[in-house]
Amino acid sequence: MRNHGKPVVAVTPSTENNGKYHVSVPYFDVLERAGVIPVLLPMHLDDNDIEQVVNIFDGFLFAGGCDVLPSEYGEETVEACGEIQPQRDKLELALFRRLFVLKPAKPVLAICRGIQVMNVAAGGNLYQDIAAQYAPDDGKTVLTHRQEQPSYIPTHHVTVAKDTLLYGIIGGMSDLYVNSHHHQAVKKPGAGMKISAVSSDGIIEAMEYEGLPFCIGVQWHPEHLAAGMPEQMKIFEAFAAACRK
Repeated sequence: MRNHGKPVVAVTPSTENNGKYHVSVPYFDVLERAGVIPVLLPMHLDDNDIEQVVNIFDGFLFAGGCDVLPSEYGEETVEACGEIQPQRDKLELALFRRLFVLKPAKPVLAICRGIQVMNVAAGGNLYQDIAAQYAPDDGKTVLTHRQEQPSYIPTHHVTVAKDTLLYGIIGGMSDLYVNSHHHQAVKKPGAGMKISAVSSDGIIEAMEYEGLPFCIGVQWHPEHLAAGMPEQMKIFEAFAAACRK
């Protein structure tokens, strides 16, 4: 066990056109409630910096944000693909690929864009736009995955697989009510990725990297739901507990 205060967790940033780094405040609020100290990473890190960073921090949270550059998973960009930040892709893919093989392992929690980057880092690919590219095999109606309601309102259910880390974390619940703010999604899972939750229309909503003891990606935004839904807060509490080890 760690013997020096609260764990310190790195959070990946977004950038704005005015050159400022930013991250949604609820990420920091919920991490602090879970008992960790969140720190925002800089965007430009070289290989030596990456090596130092993965050794310094006790855990890593990959936050939501813009789309992943399709060339990172071997595709050309379609019209429906949205805003990209190539430097952020470079940072997060490098971090994931180092964390996948780091010994001893560090806990990872990936949210929305985070699960997509995690999958690409493992060799998987994405739907660049669900509406344009996804059609369920069974003919079911595709859900609205980019909700207009506020983030604290859940809008659709996901089914959680029982033989997963996520299932144990949320107290053995096989059904979760979640919010939804994405138009891209995991298409083909990368090597080592285990699907842990899906929506009723078949979209992958959560995955776990089986090569690490705690590496979970969720497609929804639990940081906006945690205040009123204890099962969502448990995700951050489990992440914090893993960071303390």
